Amino acid sequence: MIDIIEVDNKKLLDEFIRFPKSLYKGNPYWVPPLDNGETSLLTRHPALEFCDLKMWLARKDGKTVGRIAGIVNRRCNELKLQRRVRFSWFDFIEDIAVAEKLLETVEDWGKSLGMDEICGPSRYSNMEKQAMLVEGFDHIASIGADFNHEYYPQFMERLNFEKEADYIQYKVKVTPVQERMTRMADILQEKYNLRLRKFENKRQLKKAAYEFFEVVNSSYKDIFNFIPLTDKEMEWLIDQNMSVGIPELMSFLEDRNGRLVGIAMSLPSLNEAFKKADGKLLPFGIFHIFKALKHNKNVDLLLTGVIPEYAHTGVHAIYHKYLHEQFLKKGYEYAFTSQQLEDNIAARIWQKYDAEIISRRRCYKKDIR
Repeated sequence: MIDIIEVDNKKLLDEFIRFPKSLYKGNPYWVPPLDNGETSLLTRHPALEFCDLKMWLARKDGKTVGRIAGIVNRRCNELKLQRRVRFSWFDFIEDIAVAEKLLETVEDWGKSLGMDEICGPSRYSNMEKQAMLVEGFDHIASIGADFNHEYYPQFMERLNFEKEADYIQYKVKVTPVQERMTRMADILQEKYNLRLRKFENKRQLKKAAYEFFEVVNSSYKDIFNFIPLTDKEMEWLIDQNMSVGIPELMSFLEDRNGRLVGIAMSLPSLNEAFKKADGKLLPFGIFHIFKALKHNKNVDLLLTGVIPEYAHTGVHAIYHKYLHEQFLKKGYEYAFTSQQLEDNIAARIWQKYDAEIISRRRCYKKDIR
């Protein structure tokens, strides 16, 4: 007998957040998120103004054996003319009956709200973690991506879910800047009369953050699962990211009138620091994180984009060259890209570097009519 319990109080929410710690105990590749960060995402995220969220735990013989969240993003459904319920925060023991029961719970809830399709794993939008690991189980996850056991995708196929989209992630060796990359960046910068905006401190960086996310809105508008960020979501992302942002690892590309046309954001890799923190900022977690921000051999490429007017011009080579030079100055040995859709033309730039694909993650879908 598998019992499904709706998460409707703080005690159950804490259990929902903690469950993966027991499921992945001893696994060297799983990176625990910060507990208070998960609590904020599940209770205070601004997307909850237009998203319906429910959470459930699965119990078997009195023991918690799985968890799942269901999300109906009303704004996304309206903009994309869909009737979808999403599943996320999906973890379970190696028992297909548990996975099936959890997914059926989300499906039934979605049907009660008039939905005709289930998809995921996906949180509120693709600015949050999404997709299930299907290749690359021997690499440590970045803090912006989920890790899962190998039996997860096997169960999804057995439960008649089909692939909707795949994301790939690259590991790029930081080698000297290629002469042709320098030449290309210089030609493009002169051709389009562009320049890199420099920041002297985090205060200046934070002041320009809204411009940054306005470029995200315009450059990501046609990307799978993306919907334009609201002002409140921008404020949330600024508070979450810009406080630890490092000015020299941010790239703002502007035209001669000072209009922002391209952006790139990177940050020293924090996955090892998060493992040491084990979900807690205090007493020592924050020490590990700040140490990783200052002393690190790896860097994560978090966000890049150019406004539609400059799409397919190659101007992203300008900020790639700049960041490449910064990585060399700081002594980084490897750069890890964010998850990128496998058919993303812009991702082809990594073929020009000493790079390898280290993971593939998949979003699934199923008709529930």
